[in-house]
Amino acid sequence: IKSFVSRSNDKYGKALQKYFNDIKKISYKATKSNIRGKPILGNSVKLVEFEPESGSINSIITALIFEQSPSISFGQILKNVKKMSKKSKIEIIKQLINARQNRRHRPPRAFEMTNYTFDLVTNFGMFRDLHRHRALTLERQLLTTDHNFDTPNEIADLGIEKDFDDCMYLTKSIFQKIRRKFPEQSQYIVNFAYNYPYYMKFNLREATHLIELRTVPQGHADYRKIVQEMYRLINKKHPTLSKIIKFVDMNQYELERFESEKRTEEKRKKNE
Repeated sequence: IKSFVSRSNDKYGKALQKYFNDIKKISYKATKSNIRGKPILGNSVKLVEFEPESGSINSIITALIFEQSPSISFGQILKNVKKMSKKSKIEIIKQLINARQNRRHRPPRAFEMTNYTFDLVTNFGMFRDLHRHRALTLERQLLTTDHNFDTPNEIADLGIEKDFDDCMYLTKSIFQKIRRKFPEQSQYIVNFAYNYPYYMKFNLREATHLIELRTVPQGHADYRKIVQEMYRLINKKHPTLSKIIKFVDMNQYELERFESEKRTEEKRKKNE
């Protein structure tokens, strides 16, 4: 361990610590002076930032053409693309969509030219799955009990709702006592079923990968539902471009995750 932290307290390490603390102070001051609101209770998926589809199509087609246009600048290509008819531009997008034969055929990098920002509140367990995606910007707040909690359907099926609720309320009680003095350390008390606020910003190319991967039948029902809503929101704002996400699965399944895990366990036993 020593080799990894050997420079944490030298002049550069101390300067970096001060820098991080200064940023936190600036952020806290700006928040205290300007921000008012109430915590969202329960799951929430909102598309809060996006570009008009017409401009996004122009940017994507410009980026697509750029690679095949030696000696011509991006700006010159963009001017020409803006003069093209809407019909001809949509036809190019359709050709790109038709070229994809399976979800392993990633859209070309041109689809990185438009972005979406999602404001999310989901249970913490689900966040840990979505947090694995790295080709995006993700920022989170401290984990608290302020946003209520999710009760899995299996809890009701087993008839142990009261026991589950009692556990969650006890967690909240202990958390509230600790957070007064130790807001960061108190996060370790919070059960994974409690809801958690964060935002994700990603481009359409990454949206295609994330949505198609996280809606496969074997996926957990919790994140499948959230990611399916992401797709609906993108499709509503970008009805033409969203068709590149052609392998999204919007169906609902029962016990698919269980069946997948059961098959994995059976394979493991055969290999022992």
